[in-house]
Amino acid sequence: MEKFIETTGDTRDAAIEAALKQLGMDRDDVSVEVLDNGKKGFLGIGATPARVRVTYEVPDEPVKKAEPVHTPVEKPAKPRRAEKPAKEEKPAAKPQKLSITDEDDTPRLVKAAPADFVPEKLEVERPPRRERPRRERSGRRERRPREERPITPSVPKERELIPVSEECMKKAEQLATDFVTGLLEKMGVEGTVTTLPQVECDQLRLEISGPDMGPIIGRRGDTLDAIQYLGSLVLNNALDEHVRLSVNTENYREKRAESLERLARKMAMKVVKSHRSMTLEPMNPYERRIIHAALQDFNGVTTYSTGTEPGRRVVIAPDNNFRSRS
Repeated sequence: MEKFIETTGDTRDAAIEAALKQLGMDRDDVSVEVLDNGKKGFLGIGATPARVRVTYEVPDEPVKKAEPVHTPVEKPAKPRRAEKPAKEEKPAAKPQKLSITDEDDTPRLVKAAPADFVPEKLEVERPPRRERPRRERSGRRERRPREERPITPSVPKERELIPVSEECMKKAEQLATDFVTGLLEKMGVEGTVTTLPQVECDQLRLEISGPDMGPIIGRRGDTLDAIQYLGSLVLNNALDEHVRLSVNTENYREKRAESLERLARKMAMKVVKSHRSMTLEPMNPYERRIIHAALQDFNGVTTYSTGTEPGRRVVIAPDNNFRSRS
């Protein structure tokens, strides 16, 4: 009969020697199978031991005789005892008569209460409760009036007109015309720049005309406002006096002003009816000034500006002072 054991060691020979020492046999008495030669690793890092399997022979063990198996014999079941008959319920005891003695020591007979007798609740007189005075509660709680913060209306201020000399105005006209003309060439738009008659003493008005002025106007006049803003920067950097520049095309400024005035009156009517403030879309200072001026004498509303550039807006709010006066 063959048996085997597995041993390990630093090397293959060390693993074999460990197995022979454990079995107490010689090298010729066993057969060796190398399972793993092992690794030395680098400076002891990653080293694995060698592993061998040593097979050896041992004498066969004598076969034991099989023991007879005893089968248990079932015993006959005992007969069950006859169940005892259920006990008959005893009839309920008859109520007995009790003897109660009165105060004068004369006994009298009283019938005992039946088994299903339920005593009635005795009404005990309790002292009346003290009625507390009820607080008068109104159906609705009185709300405190909100403190209305005063709204400071934004009224367009009258600009102080500072006259500009003729020599400075001619120089501004030449600079502005050359700048806008060069800008149109860069944009690839065909147009002519002309100077309009002077209305105010510090304002220079330019008119752009051409076959297609849609790109010059832009969305809601954004491009036209940008051209005017850039031209104003050029004039203010080159001149010693302050000149206001106004650039227009196809009467867009006048049409836009009329549209804003109609919008202002329409929104003011809604504010008067709903008594709620309404905020308009962001506008430039020129357009906001038109809204303020259009509603300056409108009864029941006031206007003010909120936010920062370029998202500054006009708010149309109900005029509480007008309501209190009326």
